[in-house]
Formats: sequence, C-alpha cells, structure tokens
Amino acid sequence: MIKQEISYLLKQALEQIPLENKDISTEVFKGKFGDYSTNLAFKLAEANNSKDTSEIAKKIVAEIKNNNLFEKVEIAAQGFINFYLSPEFLQKELQIITEKKESFSRLEINKGKSARVEYISANPTGPLHLGNARGGPLGDTLANVLAESGYQVLREYVHNDIGGQVERLGRSLFHYIKIEQNVQSELQEDDYKGEYVKELAKEASKKIALEKLANEEEAVRALSDFALNKLFDENLLVVEGLGIEIDKIFNESDFLISGETEKVIKKLQALGLTQEKEGAVWFAPNDDYLEDREAVLVKSDGKPTYFANDIAYHNLKFKDKPDLVIDIFGSNHHGHVPKLQAAISALGYDLAKFRVILYQYVRLKKGEAVVKMAKRTGDYVTAEEVLKEVGKDAFRFFLLQRSPETHMDFDLELAKKESDDNPVYYIQYAYARMSSLIAKENREKAVKVDLKLIKEDQELELIKKLIELPELVETISKNFAVHQLTNYALELADCFNRFYEACRVISEDKEMTDSRLNLVSAAKITLGNTLRLLGISAPERM
Repeated sequence: MIKQEISYLLKQALEQIPLENKDISTEVFKGKFGDYSTNLAFKLAEANNSKDTSEIAKKIVAEIKNNNLFEKVEIAAQGFINFYLSPEFLQKELQIITEKKESFSRLEINKGKSARVEYISANPTGPLHLGNARGGPLGDTLANVLAESGYQVLREYVHNDIGGQVERLGRSLFHYIKIEQNVQSELQEDDYKGEYVKELAKEASKKIALEKLANEEEAVRALSDFALNKLFDENLLVVEGLGIEIDKIFNESDFLISGETEKVIKKLQALGLTQEKEGAVWFAPNDDYLEDREAVLVKSDGKPTYFANDIAYHNLKFKDKPDLVIDIFGSNHHGHVPKLQAAISALGYDLAKFRVILYQYVRLKKGEAVVKMAKRTGDYVTAEEVLKEVGKDAFRFFLLQRSPETHMDFDLELAKKESDDNPVYYIQYAYARMSSLIAKENREKAVKVDLKLIKEDQELELIKKLIELPELVETISKNFAVHQLTNYALELADCFNRFYEACRVISEDKEMTDSRLNLVSAAKITLGNTLRLLGISAPERM
C-alpha cells in the first residue's frame, strides 16, 4: 500500500541524513495539495531543537525524489513534503487491480488474529426499533471490514431472556387479557403499554390453554415465554431482512444454567473485589482497577443481576483468547461500560483488546417533519416498518453515513427517492453504468492493454481513488469508523462520473476502448467490493 511504501522510503532516507534523534514516527497522510504528505521534517527539527525545517526537508527530498513512485516531490510551508504519484505507477496499480479482481482489497495484516463482535442485541421485550437497529449495520459492516483485513471474526447476538423486564412483559399481557375478559385490572407504572402488547395479548389468549391463565404466577410465566419467543423470532426476521449475519446467539439464561455466572462471582469474591450491603452482593473494585465502579452482582432476593451475567459472558469471551473484543451498544449503556471494563480488568484480561462503541439516537423524518409515532407500537417506529418503506440498501446506508457518536436524522422520503439526491441510488447507478459499459463490449474479463494510454487527468484521478480502498480497510480495522466507507463509496461514484463525462469510453479507437474498459473494470471491482463491505447490493442494471 502506498502509505507504507512512502513510509519505508522516508525511513531509508533518514538513515542517510546526519541528524540525532531520528527515532520518530514517519506519519504519511492524504495530502491537501499533493496526493500524500508528511510533516516528518518539522518533527525532526523539533526533536533536534532546530529552526531550519526547510533544510531538513531538502535533505529528505534529495534522498527520495528520483523514485519512480513519484511524478514530483515538493516542499511546502513549514517543511511539509508533498508527494505526487507518477502516471507510470498508477498505470501499474490499475493492472494489479484487474489481475487481483475481488481480492484486491483483501489484506493479511491481521491474518492469524481473531475478533469477536457483539451487536444489535435488541431489547427483548419489544419490536426492534429504528434506534437500536442502528447497531446492526454498524456491527455487521465492521465485522466485514475486520474479516477483509485478515481477522477471523465471530459475530454475536445476546438474547436477554430473563430479568424483571421479562416478568413485566408477561404481567402486562395478563392485564390486557383480563380487561378483555371484563376482569378488573390495573397496569403498574413500569409495565408495558404499547399497542404491540395488546396484539401479543390477543394472540396469546388464543394459543395458551385457559388453565394456564387461571393462576396469576403461572399465567405471567407462560405469557412471558410466549411474548419473548414471538418477539425474538420477529426481530431475527428483521435482522435477516437487513442482511445482517449472526454466527452465534447467546441466551442470558444460559450463563445461569451453566453455572458461569456463579463461577465468576466466586472468582471476584476470592479476589476481594466484592462486599455485602443491604443483603446484596456488590462488585467493589479498588483503585488497582480503573476507577471505583460499584454495582450490584446479586440482589437481596438472591438473583444475579444482568451485570453479573454480562461479566460471565465476557469472561467466556476472553477465555478463548481473542485478539479483539468489540461491544456495540446504544448510548444509554454509557454507565454500564466503565463497570464492565473494571470487571474485565479485575479478572486479569487485557483491556487494550476490549473496545466499546456507543451509538447515538436516530430520529426519523419525512422531509422536514419529525415522525413521532407508529401505528403498531403507539410509541416508537419499528425497524420493520422502515425496512418495508425504504428497503435493505437504503436502510443500511443511511444508518452508516454518520459516525456512531453523533445523533442522526433518517430522512424517509430521501431514502425512497430514485434520483441522484439519494446517495444509495447515486452509487448504485454508477455501478450499473460500469456494468453496462462492460456488457456492451462483452468485456467481463480484462484483456491486455496499452497502459500508457491511460494518462488523462480524470483517468489518473480515478485510479488514485481506486487504490485508496485497501488503505481504508486497514484504517477502519484500527479505528472502527465504518462511516468512512459510505463517504468513500460516494467519492468513488463521483470520481467515476467525472471520468465518464470527460473521457469517451467506447469509440472507434480499439486500443483506447480496451484501455478505458480496463479502467472501468477496475472501478467496478473496487465499487463492488465497497458495496459488499457495506452489505449493500450491487445491481448490474437499474
């Protein structure tokens, strides 16, 4: 990859320069003026207490300027060095893309490493809604990129099938069944009141035997099980409809049944990291483990908490010795994260291998109007409703467009548009255009071409954009910023359209036609790979 090549050349140049304190990072980044830039000369001058940055830059440039990777190397203000890639180098890169085809963006930098990614673990007591659905495309795409960089990835989903919320759901259903039977009943303040609960109650009353509903305790248990399984199956269908892959599903109850929760609590007790207060067992880490983060492990009624079960789950994750563990949660879990980090550290695991991504709230809009309610739930918009309206591709792309740390608006009307205003349509139409050009000449396979014919500015700019993808895969495998992929897809489509408008692809000049079709093939491979990583379809026709 180009950044690595330039970094290597800079390190070689440093060996030839008579300076002290040369043990500094040779950072290379996309340039504002050149194709790539570095501030190495400035950092060297600072490390050597020198004000002569330009002289140091000249010495570096003198060592590398004749390399055929570059058309030119220039020194800019404050000692920045700008690199301009040569047409010859770009022409060779084009050949590499067409030879490697779909494996062009596949890397080995993380080969032999394993990663576990948990995402879209939805609230089990209601339909998957637009807010918690945001973690699905985010986690799925990140898993795709990690796999592309060489990781062996396990994609995980946790079904929280126990706890007070599950009991409240069954109790809420029982309330509506009693109302239907003209039996007096009142909902408690924290019970579920959405329209979907009434629908579940109606269905449950037809499928659960009357004798099971005679005793309230038994009825609540039976109704909880019914509703939980029904919602879980429905949510998984939505997840499947979004093209989201899950390798393994964990039930929270499994950690209790297997005894894993009890084991981990005993381990924390043995480490002296628990204390009893008010009849409950608390996790009480000391200053050796991050910050003081107390939380209940076992309630006064003897039942372990969700936090205890989650520690047991992460203990199992880390026992497998993965190189990377990623949790993707809604931002409402922000208070849970430091406690979990403290527990993982207390158990002796390396926190450097643990990352949590918190995503923010999603607001649904129709043009300028904010959509506040949905018919089915009465209180929030379900992911299923939006999926039916806009389709998988727009659903995923729109949720991936923004950094997860930012709140976002999902524009329903824009997502349905079949015009260049809709970024998904714009990108897919560019891909379809590439496919159409190749199909016209019956050219699915690249032929031997004269690479030197590819020299127009728009052609070279397109190649520069194509060769960014492997570097982007490497970058995202480190910073997890998958929204950069949607930006790249838009930039690539835009770059291709500029090339298409400026350069006639199919003409009477057979050699030029073959050369430019070769470039179109490379663009199709690259955009196709980008869409694959995003989990978005690449249509041959539109």
